[in-house]
Amino acid sequence: MTKTIFCHILFALAITAPVSALNAELNQPDPSPDNAQSVKKTWHGEWQMNTDVDWSRFDKIQLEQATVAFRRHWARDQRYRSGNRPTKKDIARVKTELSEQLNEVFIQELTTNNAFTLTDASGKNVIRITPKVVDLDVYAPDKMRNHIGYTMTDSQGNMTLELEIHDSQSGALLASVRQFSEDRRKGWLEWTTYGTNKRAAGYILHRWARDLREWLIEASSRPEPQ
Repeated sequence: MTKTIFCHILFALAITAPVSALNAELNQPDPSPDNAQSVKKTWHGEWQMNTDVDWSRFDKIQLEQATVAFRRHWARDQRYRSGNRPTKKDIARVKTELSEQLNEVFIQELTTNNAFTLTDASGKNVIRITPKVVDLDVYAPDKMRNHIGYTMTDSQGNMTLELEIHDSQSGALLASVRQFSEDRRKGWLEWTTYGTNKRAAGYILHRWARDLREWLIEASSRPEPQ
């Protein structure tokens, strides 16, 4: 349901991908660590790790800048769906803002209670984390409209996290994560703006970052492999 009034910039996520399409995505081959063991698997995604590694030695993190990619044909579908004309500049701006928000949230969560220390240097106690947001499907790109308007939605959207964890010294892939998240369906329509989209993105990013911190703490408490 769409009405018109003044619009802002979008920072957003989007409508739900069909479950069958999501499953197809999740079943595609992803980079897997050596001696990989699936330690967590749900319909939202999967966590794999190398169980032959002494995770207790890692207490520092190199966090690379996140990359962001839209869902395939997103720009084309926007033109057909609502007449929006997203430009390359619009798309680049959304990617940059989401990337910066992700890294800010991850730094905040990973250093909570001094769980880990952030560093720029490699070392035997340092893991390198490479985050990627893929299949970003923007539903209400306010400022990308070619007319004055706003959109009413019951969900701000969805996106998928792909995460790789490497030994910063050897470069070996130690763990990989693929996790899908959607802003919950509210059951009613609300005015979708830059603020509501950014807030919804923040909830998802904090959830991802907390899951990662808790998972790394749990991994570090595992018995050292013999």
